[in-house]
Amino acid sequence: MNKIIFGEDMTGIEYNELRVAVGWQALTEQQAIRGLDHSTFITVARDGEKAVGMGRVLFDFGYTAYIADIIVLPEYQRKGIGESIVRTLMKKVIDSSQAGDRIMFALNSAKKRECFYENLGFLKRPNDFDGHGMSVWVTAGDHGTD
Repeated sequence: MNKIIFGEDMTGIEYNELRVAVGWQALTEQQAIRGLDHSTFITVARDGEKAVGMGRVLFDFGYTAYIADIIVLPEYQRKGIGESIVRTLMKKVIDSSQAGDRIMFALNSAKKRECFYENLGFLKRPNDFDGHGMSVWVTAGDHGTD
């Protein structure tokens, strides 16, 4: 393993390769590219030319920042790469905010990965302040029955 270098650029193909490597569903290449293009910030970890990890954040420049797709290839996990990606994304959001702004970072953890985020200061939901996190997947063009 070479020294890991962090950057901001990746292709839709690289994104899908990382997704599939951790057991996630591949997106169409166009959907992957649209998602990357509309992310506020992206951080990509590379070993030489090879993308070995990535993450992205959607930030409203108010108070909400949603961290998405923290992915590290299995053979590169437990080496601090994921933590560096999350901390870099959080720093980018904080650096683009005004002094004194309070920012809520939110995310959906992959199953059995909650402790990774707890070690970075995230709290499981529900807790004393927040209810359960919730999500729904829908397919565009699927309008149900007539």
